[in-house]
Amino acid sequence: MLDQKLAEAMQRILSRQDERFTLTATLQRLVDDGIGTKRGKSVYFYERDRQAMREWLEAKGFSTEPVDMSGMSRAERLEVTPHEKAGGEAVKRNRISIKALAGQALVIGGQPINLPEESHLDVDWTKIVSQIGHRCIMVVENYESFNRIHETSFKLPVEYRSPLVVYRGDPHESRIDNVLMFLGDAKLPVLAFVDADLAGVVIAASLPWLVGMVTPDLPTLGKQLSSPQIGRRDLFQNQYPSVQNAIAEIPADAPCRGVLNLILKYRSAVVQEYWIGRDTCLLTDQDSQDRDLAFARRGQY
Repeated sequence: MLDQKLAEAMQRILSRQDERFTLTATLQRLVDDGIGTKRGKSVYFYERDRQAMREWLEAKGFSTEPVDMSGMSRAERLEVTPHEKAGGEAVKRNRISIKALAGQALVIGGQPINLPEESHLDVDWTKIVSQIGHRCIMVVENYESFNRIHETSFKLPVEYRSPLVVYRGDPHESRIDNVLMFLGDAKLPVLAFVDADLAGVVIAASLPWLVGMVTPDLPTLGKQLSSPQIGRRDLFQNQYPSVQNAIAEIPADAPCRGVLNLILKYRSAVVQEYWIGRDTCLLTDQDSQDRDLAFARRGQY
């Protein structure tokens, strides 16, 4: 059977003038199929063997030369291999999931788009990054909170009241590396709507252009963290060993520091799904004027 791995081995052989190659498990498969001459720990491929390889590759739809398939779409790969998934390139390359808050339009390229509840657009961020009609971006950690964003109430500063809402991603829906590249290129203020736990703070701290975390006000969040019914002390204990070094590196004046201090104080956590339909979430860092000044000094606004 001619698979991608064996085809690539034959392409490498055909691209070189050498007759002698070190015997590997893959080349042993060729010998077993009557191609090549095995001598000790080496295998020799003569012109008759090369011709047999060319004919086999062409008959099965493979290129006879090595091809760099990184960056190719599945359709493009089918020009050089019958295996459209070959090459290791993610099918959803550059894809992110976006929407707007309840009652607001998603604005891309000057065009308002009104989406139904529990829906979003899956887009190539490179095609829309220069056409965003929003003044800021809200990154949402968990898919349920992203999908049901219309059920959460927000009280945001006027300049941040109409964010582009972006799902942080997972291995199935989108990918965090795509989101981070998008945020870096968009150069808009970023609001982190994440779990009020150590992992959530680490996520927030890693986001480019971060201006603050979105949670209930800090007194309310403190009550939730200290509540035996709401606070997740087990989650804190589970996360702390793996993130303690990361949180130690978060600066004292970081926009996520207020939430982090509360989490450390109560040694507890609150998952953001708890706020769906319950609490009003706002930007929990310094006041709006100080935030804008800090952003301007960094040349980010």
